[in-house]
Amino acid sequence: MTNIGLTQPNRTSHRIPWLFGLGYILVFLLLDWASYIRPLQGLNITPWNPQPAVAVALLLLNRRWLWIVWVSLITAELVVRGNPADWLVVLTSTAALSLVYAAIAHSLTTRMDRALALATQKDLLWFTGIVMTGALLSGVVYITAFSVAGLGPSGPTYEPIVRYWIGDAVGLIVLLPMLLVVMDPLRRATLLETLKSRQWWAVAVLTCLLLWVVFGPGGQDHFKYFYLLFVPVVWASAKLGVPGAVLASGLTQLGLIFAVQSVPNEDLTVFELQVLMAAVTMTGLLLGVAVDERTRAAAELRGSLRMAAAGQMAAALAHELSQPLTALSNYAQACQMLVTDAPGLQPDHRDQLVEVMQRMVDDANRAGNVIKRLRDFFRTGSTHLHLISPTAIVREAVQVHLRRADALKLRMESQIQDNLPMVWMDPIQIAVVLRNLVTNAIDSAAATSSGDLVVIRAYVTDGELLIEVKDNGPGVGTARLQTLFEAGPSDKPGGMGVGLSICRAIVEAHGGRLWAEPGSEGCFRFTLPVESENHSEVKNA
Repeated sequence: MTNIGLTQPNRTSHRIPWLFGLGYILVFLLLDWASYIRPLQGLNITPWNPQPAVAVALLLLNRRWLWIVWVSLITAELVVRGNPADWLVVLTSTAALSLVYAAIAHSLTTRMDRALALATQKDLLWFTGIVMTGALLSGVVYITAFSVAGLGPSGPTYEPIVRYWIGDAVGLIVLLPMLLVVMDPLRRATLLETLKSRQWWAVAVLTCLLLWVVFGPGGQDHFKYFYLLFVPVVWASAKLGVPGAVLASGLTQLGLIFAVQSVPNEDLTVFELQVLMAAVTMTGLLLGVAVDERTRAAAELRGSLRMAAAGQMAAALAHELSQPLTALSNYAQACQMLVTDAPGLQPDHRDQLVEVMQRMVDDANRAGNVIKRLRDFFRTGSTHLHLISPTAIVREAVQVHLRRADALKLRMESQIQDNLPMVWMDPIQIAVVLRNLVTNAIDSAAATSSGDLVVIRAYVTDGELLIEVKDNGPGVGTARLQTLFEAGPSDKPGGMGVGLSICRAIVEAHGGRLWAEPGSEGCFRFTLPVESENHSEVKNA
């Protein structure tokens, strides 16, 4: 039995869970304790500071959590470094650092790609400039706060500022890219696959071997062979892209910290090694981003070729089917007239036949419009936008698939937020997207004995309309997620392999996004921008 439930979806609270906040503080303290080595002149300046990267990552998730960043900084001062000499200085300096971290997070969000996954070289250049500037600003405000209180260094101020800058910059450059990768669903899936690959384990073994060669027994000058550590990072970046670059750089940094603690070195030498570590990381990131861009360009080229073939086919189908569909509609209308005037028919039978004929007319017209709109989209990428209620589109998509869901003994549920705003969209093209996703969800749920449910949700979040299609089928694996929206061979018998790529192209032409969530169950989501109420013109893109 198919059920349609119209309910208000649960909205996620913006309040930070206390368990999550406690976990963040514990991680922050652990990193601060592990990196609290060789503090300079009592100012607690260390060669490597990973804590800012964690703080910036937290603020990228939600700016409202600035207060917990401040609490973690104060707690670290008390737990890791002991009772401070001047609480006013500590409160002032930690508050200033919190604001600097918030400024870094805001700048990254403004200047980089929305996914924050270091997808392009432009993103990497912005990332480098922002974190280097932010690290320098952190050093200036921290040292200035202590100097004004008379607790600053006895010598020139620029030296501790430079060392603070190096420590924060290295921590941000090495750790923050890994956190950005983990925060992006697609990059996270790629990272997990990278950890399972033989190439990564070969890189890890080579990195450990070279660390032993560089810092092993035999003298204190082996750091001059540090350039050997470029080899595994470059190898990982060239073969595995950005995920390989961040993993190799992270492993190298851990080995470097362990070596610095194990082998006697002067503080100045330690900071020089950290500068070299930043150079290694940047080299790996530059190469990894270039490799990823080349891979995406090749995939987009293959997809464009298949999309062009699909466009030619759509144009041919529109030409060949327009006349038969028109004829079918005319025949159905003629049948309606004949049935109406036919003697001897029962009134209820006559009404049923007229209704069936009308459905034939409607479906023939709908098929013709879909073919025409897809043909126009393939030719010029045009969308004829109208102010439409998304509720009607979602309900129609559910109604169309009810009979098939019943035949497969599946339940379909729709959860639509009350009073959804009107949205500018091409109703025919968005209906194609939604029907494609629902069809795939039904196929997925029917493919396993445990699957029996398909849910379509629609609600507004963060100024966008979010439509979600979920099923309790087998879901999308992390390996498949990487190529899911690329035009290629179809998993379905007789499929062309361009359905999802066409859907993504349509959604992006509307200014939205379409993506899949990896997991044990299927979940596809796409967004459409919600326009202001006073926007009255019908837009054609």
